[in-house]
Amino acid sequence: MRTGMSRLAAAGCLTVLIPVASLVAAAAPYDFDGGAYLAPASALPDWADTVARNAVEQEAIAACLADENACHARLKGIRHLLLRARELPREKQIRLINRYVNKRRYRDDRSEYRVSGVSNREALIRNSWATVMDFVRRGGDCEDYATTKYFLLRALGIASEDMRVVVVYDRSVRDHHAVLAVRSTPGSTWLLESDNTILRGGFYGYRYIFALNEESIWDHVWDHVWDDEGVNG
Repeated sequence: MRTGMSRLAAAGCLTVLIPVASLVAAAAPYDFDGGAYLAPASALPDWADTVARNAVEQEAIAACLADENACHARLKGIRHLLLRARELPREKQIRLINRYVNKRRYRDDRSEYRVSGVSNREALIRNSWATVMDFVRRGGDCEDYATTKYFLLRALGIASEDMRVVVVYDRSVRDHHAVLAVRSTPGSTWLLESDNTILRGGFYGYRYIFALNEESIWDHVWDHVWDDEGVNG
């Protein structure tokens, strides 16, 4: 039965708006063709600002890769990582970046949220996102792990359309979480966790809520509501 929307208080590493009746376990792998297009990425100004700051950082990283003498001290480790990763096939690049980011310090960012009206459903959305240098400097929470992996893989040439930062509801712990979805090969999607786990197929504990990359935002909430009501068969 369709229910109203419920705003959840900040818990775990992020807070989103979900239908209270839709928290039924899903086993399907993340589908890049699923979800409804919600808005351009610019509809979340704080995320758009992070994407813009990352573009500036990418120029500095490119200069560092070309000339070690041009490297800021904090970029030397990134330089070594990316030069090593350049020589690897995509799946090994993904594994290397996942391990590198997951070694960084976890920092709880629960307080960094504000009310956002990006759609007709009001939601609490974080008001601070990490670029690569932000993350190297101070660590972060699960969203920051996911966005840092996104930006580092972009630096290795993986296309934005092959990656999304995905917000999920983890039914096993009744909390929200973020992972990076990456097309590892055509037809195969990996979910990169913050504990070095890589989920390659359906995971029964997750319900996909929304996703974003540097161009767009997608809404997955109503997919589950419709499925639960039998609208999609």
